[in-house]
Amino acid sequence: MPLFGQKSTSKDELFKIPYFRQVSLRIFGKFLGHRFQNGNTDLNLKRSKLGMSRVEFYSQTAMILTIAVAVGIVFNIIFAFKFPHLVFLAGSITFLLLVAVLAIVLETPVTVTRTRRRRINSMLTIASGFFATMSSADIPIDIIMKDLGESRQYGEISREARIIWIRSELFGMDIISSIKESIHTSASQKFAEFLQGIVTSVNSGGDLKQYFISKANQYQGELSTLIKQNSNSMGILAESFVTVAVAFPLILLIIVGVVAFLSPSSPTGLIDIMILTVALIIPVILALFGYFFSSTMGEIEL
Repeated sequence: MPLFGQKSTSKDELFKIPYFRQVSLRIFGKFLGHRFQNGNTDLNLKRSKLGMSRVEFYSQTAMILTIAVAVGIVFNIIFAFKFPHLVFLAGSITFLLLVAVLAIVLETPVTVTRTRRRRINSMLTIASGFFATMSSADIPIDIIMKDLGESRQYGEISREARIIWIRSELFGMDIISSIKESIHTSASQKFAEFLQGIVTSVNSGGDLKQYFISKANQYQGELSTLIKQNSNSMGILAESFVTVAVAFPLILLIIVGVVAFLSPSSPTGLIDIMILTVALIIPVILALFGYFFSSTMGEIEL
């Protein structure tokens, strides 16, 4: 039977490892199998839900770095024939790019975990209302997790609930033990505390319905404060955008243009500055502010 409205897939298709990862494991798996014993990496991989083990992650990282090194070597060889006087500069830039690629790939689990944490926290207020509504109808916690897992509009919280239910339904783990497992592997400490409250209420014989209602009210109050803080942050970002991304480049171009016009010598260097400003500085500033705006807006979900 298909799960959660998905198309029916075989067990082999469900757990199939991507081809790129298979090749990486064949080449680097044996070498990296007993090396790089890092508990933090294992935990971050579980929290990020990337669906790979530590050996798979390091093997894939090694494959990506190998490909990047090969591309860099080919690029430098071609560049050396075209511009032999800039070989050292090209080599230095290539080395820095390789270091950046390695750092980005190694930080992928942490980056994904951080993104998931923000998305879970932003949806927790709405999800707590779902828990409160369902528990008011005396629906068992395992069915609540199943229904929440089917409700994809709750984003990463829906994914967490789906994993909890799958461990319970398909792998024979009781629902409380499955929730405890998610407490240790959740990307969000706030959501882990919410799940811990469920476990505590069930084990102590407390009123689970009242717990969900109280948490929904608590998160609703926190959301009101967060909306005010978010609005203030957006206002500061908007003012900074006008100053840094609009006024600064415009004034810089005007000053450089006037100096180039009044300069008695050839203004080649000043023209290069104008080209650099338009082609590089302004796009970078816009990209940074776009990232800041999207991150700030993503802190809340109404």
